[in-house]
Amino acid sequence: MNLLYYIYEEPVTIDLGTWFSYGDVIVSYGLALDSLAMTVIVPVGIITLCVLLYAIDYMAHDPNRNRFYIILSIFAVFMTILVVADGYLMMFIGWEFVGVVSYLLISFWSTRITAMKSALSAILLNRMGDTFFVIALGLMLNYLHAVDYDTVALMAPYMNTFLLNIIGILLLLAATAKSAQLGLHAWLLQAMEGPTPVSALLHAATMVCAGVYVLVRSYVILEYTPTVLIIICWLGGLTTLVSGLIAIATNDIKRVIALSTMSQLSIMVLAIGISAYDLAIYHLYCHAFFKALLFMGAGSVIHSFVAESQDMRKYGGLINYLPFSYTSILIASLSLMAIPGLTGYYSKDIIIESLYGSYTLSGYILYYIAVGSATLTSLYSLRVLYLTFINTPNANKGSYNMIHESLGMMIPMFILVIYSIYLGYGRDNVIGHYALTLPSNNTFIETEFTLPAYIKLMPLVLGLSLSALLVYIYEYTYTINTSSIYNYFNNRIYYEQILNNIIIRNVLSLGGNMNAYIDQGLLKVLGPTGISRILLTKNNIGLFLIIINLIYVSILNKIKGRR
Repeated sequence: MNLLYYIYEEPVTIDLGTWFSYGDVIVSYGLALDSLAMTVIVPVGIITLCVLLYAIDYMAHDPNRNRFYIILSIFAVFMTILVVADGYLMMFIGWEFVGVVSYLLISFWSTRITAMKSALSAILLNRMGDTFFVIALGLMLNYLHAVDYDTVALMAPYMNTFLLNIIGILLLLAATAKSAQLGLHAWLLQAMEGPTPVSALLHAATMVCAGVYVLVRSYVILEYTPTVLIIICWLGGLTTLVSGLIAIATNDIKRVIALSTMSQLSIMVLAIGISAYDLAIYHLYCHAFFKALLFMGAGSVIHSFVAESQDMRKYGGLINYLPFSYTSILIASLSLMAIPGLTGYYSKDIIIESLYGSYTLSGYILYYIAVGSATLTSLYSLRVLYLTFINTPNANKGSYNMIHESLGMMIPMFILVIYSIYLGYGRDNVIGHYALTLPSNNTFIETEFTLPAYIKLMPLVLGLSLSALLVYIYEYTYTINTSSIYNYFNNRIYYEQILNNIIIRNVLSLGGNMNAYIDQGLLKVLGPTGISRILLTKNNIGLFLIIINLIYVSILNKIKGRR
């Protein structure tokens, strides 16, 4: 009976009116709550409440705290609109405002130059993704004459494959910007300049997951574009590997967690690439809780430090001072590492196994890349725990005297601890119930029962053994020895430098030249400025009057001729 209830669950649609109609193009705006929207709205709602509760204590001494709570609440409203929209245009409104409000939140401490620059970087890179989204909307309106999900789903099987490929790639580029995939990921690390509650909300459960949500929403388009699915697969594989390698060499605690978010989003993108959309959404659902908990635990550590330093090398020995924060970060990290019995295991491992279970060449290669990424996840998670809580204390005595835990921050963290442990236990009641009625969505059943044991156990065994090795190295054989490889990953593969020096500088130079020679030059000379100067020069006034007189006379002659 339960199964029938899930499969035949009717979506609820509220039609709020017609936005505009032009011929047979009728664009309405409304809200639709189906099983997919419901699954995403649950973590958004719960984590927003937890973050607001957490922020009341975290921001208690900030002079502009009321403005912070208001902006955080506005963000939650637009994220809700994005999720429960009934079409791409309504979704785009939520998508756009989420980007704008994220700018306000990241630049909340506006007296810090780095915060303002980071917010600007975030909104500009997201704006790039928005541009591709707008072009996709335009193509849908032009060729499909609709932007609501139902019509797009009905039309997709009968559309030109080339057009569907273009729309799929445009939506992928939009998702790449919002979900910080390789290429448009630079803003995510800079966004860590904002207050920690912002990181816990934006970069765990809501904004960065919007890209994955859009791709899953567009599964009807993607299913008819296998080329785009392969591109999605490889993009996810490369991103998850690169983000893991960068995280290993990063020392800022919030940036390590942000890179871990980037890595987990890539795991979701990998699932989309093999058409396992329900697994992608289930990982989004589970990941949101333990990632928000990680950020809150990091915030608890940063908040209790006098200097509010985010460098893990300046911590050490905090296990005795912050036992609850340690427990929270430990449980969240173990869940992230996919230790059996915790939430992360149930959603993450099935995706990695499904890559192998797809029985394709790309699937086999990406399985080993994903295993490498899972191993790196274990390494940097343990590195965070070791350097922050277990290592020899590295700060001054004054800092340690002031360290404390706050009850107001512990309550929402405790709620998320419960979710991080128990949420995965009901997996079989959730997977496959997202109204994604595709035969290929059942491949996880085959994966579950046909894979050899070593394929299933490889991520766990490698993760645990190399983590133990890492602890041994830190405890007994550690020496400071920075290599060129370490510097390469510590500088984030020099991606920002390449982006700035090769692309952005040249584009700015081109824009400046076009402005000087075309906008302010050619168009003005041939346009209003040039004509007005010719007419108003003293020597040309007589010529101007003669021309006017001739025009006047010719008009009079034409009128007389008609009579």
